[in-house]
Amino acid sequence: MLSLYLAAAPMRLRHYAEAGGRAMLRQWQGMLILGLLVVGQATTILMLPAAMLAGLVRSPNAVGVATLLAAAMLYVLPQRAVLRGGGMRGYAATLPIPGPARLLLDATVLLLADALLVLELVLAAAIGGMGTLPGLMGLLFAVLAMQLVMLRLTLPDPRRAVRALPLPALLRTNLQVLAERPVTNGGRYLVALAAAAAGAAIATAFHFDGRALPVAIGALALSGFVLADFYRLLREAHAPIRAFLATLPVSPRSLMTRDVGTGLCLGSLADLMLAEWFGAFDPGSLVAFGLLAVAYAGLLAVLRLPMLRGGQLGAMLAALIAAGWAGSAIAMVLK
Repeated sequence: MLSLYLAAAPMRLRHYAEAGGRAMLRQWQGMLILGLLVVGQATTILMLPAAMLAGLVRSPNAVGVATLLAAAMLYVLPQRAVLRGGGMRGYAATLPIPGPARLLLDATVLLLADALLVLELVLAAAIGGMGTLPGLMGLLFAVLAMQLVMLRLTLPDPRRAVRALPLPALLRTNLQVLAERPVTNGGRYLVALAAAAAGAAIATAFHFDGRALPVAIGALALSGFVLADFYRLLREAHAPIRAFLATLPVSPRSLMTRDVGTGLCLGSLADLMLAEWFGAFDPGSLVAFGLLAVAYAGLLAVLRLPMLRGGQLGAMLAALIAAGWAGSAIAMVLK
């Protein structure tokens, strides 16, 4: 078994480096850029998670461990295909490699994918001393075990799940397009909803005073900016059928109307979350939220233009429009 492992491990690692190396590079770049923006020194940001890991080992916390394991599983989710061997997985399954060797190969590739976590654990050992080493190793083994489980789970087909939803045909078609990339697009949608949830939490911390509505407006602007990229994905999906649709007796703006309707439906949940939360604790703000909902729908529709017409500057133009909308709405609220 050892000879099989030594022969297959370099190939699996090389495949992951070629197929997932760009994602790893973005991860490291994002961490360093975050350090420059938040801390002021790129490398200092690496010490913050390490200190949290050392503290988690010294004072075990079920919530902290569960959060770490959940984050580790979510990190693996978009990389399942690459980590399992990509297009060669079917061929590799026919090779006479015993189960324990396959498990060890998967764990080896996961160690490379978790290189940043391994670095954080090493830094945590340096901060907490050798006494924390057994606990840190236990965390690493627990993370690898949960990630191996995630690799072997049989997940439902998101496209079939969308087809089963009782939605209008036009909206269901666009959702099926977005379901082609369930992890990426689902993660983007969760980020948009998380922005609204964070706005509600901050407003609660402010006890719904004069700062609460501006925070909600900022959360909606961020949510709309995150969702705007769906327009680009939908346009790419519609490209093969545009010539065919041009021969049909339908409006040339039918695709635009459908895409904008999809954006409004997806974005409405963030607005409803904030409106219900504010309505429960500050009923007087519901009138403002009614007007804000109309303005937010306009923002979602307008953001289609920079994403489709802005080229490489589309994201920046969309961010400027969202920021300008938030500033104007806040100015109107504070009058």
